Amino acid sequence: VKQYKPDLILLDAIMEPMDGFETCCLLRENPEMVGVPIIMSTGLGDVESINRAFESGATDFIIKPINYPILVHRLNFMLRAGQDAAELRSSKLQLTAAQRIARLGYWIWDVKRDKLQISEQLADICKIELSKFNATLEGFIALIAPEDQPLVKNMILDAPFGAAIQHIEYRLQVSGKEQIHVHQEMVKIIENGQPMITGTVQDISQRKATEKQIHHLAYFDQLTGLASRSYFHERIQAIIKSSNRRSKRFAFLFLDLDGFKDINDSLGHDLGDQLLKVIAERLTGVIRDEDFVARLGGDEFCMLLSNITSNEFVSEVASRCLQKINEPLFLNNQQIKPRVSIGIAIYPDDAINELELMKAADTAMYAAKDEGKQCFVFYSQDMAIQAITRLEKEQQLREAFEKEQFILYFQPQISMETGRMVSMEALIRWQHPEKGMVSPAEFIPDIERLGLIVELGNWVLNAACEQISLWHQAGLPYMQVAVNLSALHFQDAGLLQMVKDILLKTGVPAEYLELEVTESAMQAEECIDFIKQLRQFGIKISIDDFGTGYSCLASLKQLPLDCLKIDKVFVDDVVTNPHTSLLLGAIIGLANALNYKLVAEGVETKEQALIMHGLGCQLIQGYFFSRPVPSDQIPTLIDTDYSHLTTKN
Repeated sequence: VKQYKPDLILLDAIMEPMDGFETCCLLRENPEMVGVPIIMSTGLGDVESINRAFESGATDFIIKPINYPILVHRLNFMLRAGQDAAELRSSKLQLTAAQRIARLGYWIWDVKRDKLQISEQLADICKIELSKFNATLEGFIALIAPEDQPLVKNMILDAPFGAAIQHIEYRLQVSGKEQIHVHQEMVKIIENGQPMITGTVQDISQRKATEKQIHHLAYFDQLTGLASRSYFHERIQAIIKSSNRRSKRFAFLFLDLDGFKDINDSLGHDLGDQLLKVIAERLTGVIRDEDFVARLGGDEFCMLLSNITSNEFVSEVASRCLQKINEPLFLNNQQIKPRVSIGIAIYPDDAINELELMKAADTAMYAAKDEGKQCFVFYSQDMAIQAITRLEKEQQLREAFEKEQFILYFQPQISMETGRMVSMEALIRWQHPEKGMVSPAEFIPDIERLGLIVELGNWVLNAACEQISLWHQAGLPYMQVAVNLSALHFQDAGLLQMVKDILLKTGVPAEYLELEVTESAMQAEECIDFIKQLRQFGIKISIDDFGTGYSCLASLKQLPLDCLKIDKVFVDDVVTNPHTSLLLGAIIGLANALNYKLVAEGVETKEQALIMHGLGCQLIQGYFFSRPVPSDQIPTLIDTDYSHLTTKN
């Protein structure tokens, strides 16, 4: 039997040395013999022997003398019955396994006798022993969380008189304070004229947890924990309806961090994220419990102040926001004092729907930035005109890309040793069809806000290299041209390949292209790694507006640089402020020791040029020598000797 499992066993009751009854008992002890029919043949026709045969585990018995034709039929029947029983056991095992996997159990309630039977799976779900279950309706109700007991009990009591199938979700109380969510389906069955209620109970705790997680992902910002834009849309719609119904006013505050891009570029996105978390905590501490704060995206936040009684109250909250946000904090061992511009729109004074409220608050926020930032401004009708003007300008800028209205001007960089132009900076201009030539100071902030700054930088790179190639083809010597790129460019993994492709297409040697990066952007580790790759390819790197960002002199020796451009604010101050001369002397001395090229920007007078040269600055750029000029004037400037301009009288 251990080696070969039989389909059926025919066993004689009288055997030696071990009789059939004992043999049958031993066979049944083998788990493999479950379901195998055992038929005992015996000449003992008394009832006691028959009972003993069944007690030993026999499936059937047959009395001697044996009628073999009947035996054959009987064996066939037993084999078929055994096969059916085996299939039934297999199905039951599969069903039980499926129920355990699905965390599904059931109960059956005999309404008339108030007997309620639960399955093993349901007992497991409830974490109770089946044998200790109080098999009544009250016993089952006791397993349910107290808050849900009345609802479930009433539903079960109504089941004999209600619909055929009913369903409900509730919580089971398991292991003291632990609760699990379940889904229950009930059906009424009439058995022998009496109603029987059967219910299936499935553990849906995992589904509920997933739903909760999905809800959190949809309605809460993952970085700050504040409400998300989606949640904001729902909340403002509800507040509009409530305020309209009750004739109440509420305020919408739109907050945009000032200079967050510079912090992100200089300190990196991780520290930028830390700052956003701090801002979120500070905003949460400002509002009342009934108010609402959300992160709309990036460095934009909003507040909804319900049931406001006056604009003075809104001003007070906005002032607290400014004060709280402006408290100093340390990021990467550097003290930061965050600043924010706030635009305020009032419902229903300024707008009566979500879209118009957001537009009004957005317009007011830009007015706050125009007023110097770190302030709040209430929306007014006059601002609508400004918003339309700004929108028109944005549309014109997009058309400028399509119609190729941008052009490059070039400003010479003059060597104080030779009086000759040795390099230049490419500066973009906008050839406006109505306003004429527009300075970059008037449109670059809008380009950045529209997210087009990288596209513009790509155009400048390509146009500058093409112009270098055209000059060379015209017989002019190669001359280094500096191109100013946004910090966002140095986060673009495709920048290096794009520059290589442009240089290959135009035939310009890499050393004649200089890329200018802001001082703050050089503080980001990923930016430095990228710049190192550009320098390895032969491209020159300079820091633009040095001295206005977060750098320190000690960091200069570690930066992958070729050139420092001293910002105009120092040049303007150098004639009148002796401290500026001392500071510039230290910067220039260290830069020369590190063999960096130095360029003084914004030099407008002879005195400034001579002082900068006296301090050790080799190259001068500014209106004193030349304003930015179109490309066709560069050949003339190459042959110009500027020495006479700096000759002392």
